[in-house]
Amino acid sequence: MERLTSKQKIDLNLKIRENTPLKPLTTIGTGGPARFFLACASNEDIIEGLQFAKSRGLKVLVLGGGSNVLISDDGFQGLVLHVTTRGVSFDSGGRVTANAGVKWSEFVQSCIDRELSGVETLAGIPGLVGATPIQNVGAYGQEVANVIEAVQTIEKSTLLPRTFSAKDCRFGYRQSRFKADDLDKFIITSVTFRLSQTQEPEPRYEELKASLGLDPAWQTATRVQRLNLMSAHVTKIRASKGMVIDPRDPDTKSVGSFFMNPVVPQPLKEKVEGIAAAEKLVRPFVAHHVGNNLWKLSAAWLIESSGINKGQILAGAKVSTKHVLALTNPGHASTKDILDFADFITTKVEQKFGVRLEREPVVVP
Repeated sequence: MERLTSKQKIDLNLKIRENTPLKPLTTIGTGGPARFFLACASNEDIIEGLQFAKSRGLKVLVLGGGSNVLISDDGFQGLVLHVTTRGVSFDSGGRVTANAGVKWSEFVQSCIDRELSGVETLAGIPGLVGATPIQNVGAYGQEVANVIEAVQTIEKSTLLPRTFSAKDCRFGYRQSRFKADDLDKFIITSVTFRLSQTQEPEPRYEELKASLGLDPAWQTATRVQRLNLMSAHVTKIRASKGMVIDPRDPDTKSVGSFFMNPVVPQPLKEKVEGIAAAEKLVRPFVAHHVGNNLWKLSAAWLIESSGINKGQILAGAKVSTKHVLALTNPGHASTKDILDFADFITTKVEQKFGVRLEREPVVVP
């Protein structure tokens, strides 16, 4: 491949770097370098980067916070666009627009500071705003699909802006058009949310209810105080599972939850329930009805009940010591090590229960 000269870089007025390590830009710390790399502080940078890639026939990878991605050990042989656009705007009616490069945790807190509800249980989730619509980020009873009003994008093929309404995004459980039919077709530049100025925050999950129930401040708290308490307790719970990025905690050197909770038809749910009853497993079997004779099962329960333990090691990869849903890089793991361990777990679960687990992170070949 043709190597850029210094003159070409100046002529393009772009700060394109070559053979740039990507490990430091991912939370799991694996993967090879980018052949070409551009930090994009504006939408104009994104467009110019796309023009550069198109003129040279390069593939493009958009990288945000690196919290939900596994990059090949061979690296990426095209152009990596590292989105760093910042800025959040609020109107008087609860509408909030945030650029794609805004840190999600900072965005959540800024909404709480303005007494807006709708994202408080999504506190502590790593990554950037631009990534949240792609997999419809959700936790403890809230999903971004419930509060997104519009998603602004740049279409890669035309370099033109295009806006999608929430309905047009085709959101599903950890799913959207940007992760399915339109994978790799658009670059999200900003997201507009419609949050509530009056809705009272109420915990929906038992784990969160239990945590708040032990806090004497919860019962007498005002609405604004409850927003902050909800966020704080969610973050505390996530941290206890190694799901809040902390350089001091090796369990957070991961991509977060590696597997999605599977949604299965009634007969398969009954099969799993029967196996659980016959084996008298220590952890009780729990399934949540989601309609149309479909049931959501716990991926963590399936993994543990298949004989996978916290702290278990295979080659260079390790299961988190806090939560079996997370695969970690304890030191010098490769992306292949992580994926091999994931395949091992998937096979164990399928052999025992007949349930096929789906991965949550994006794998970049």
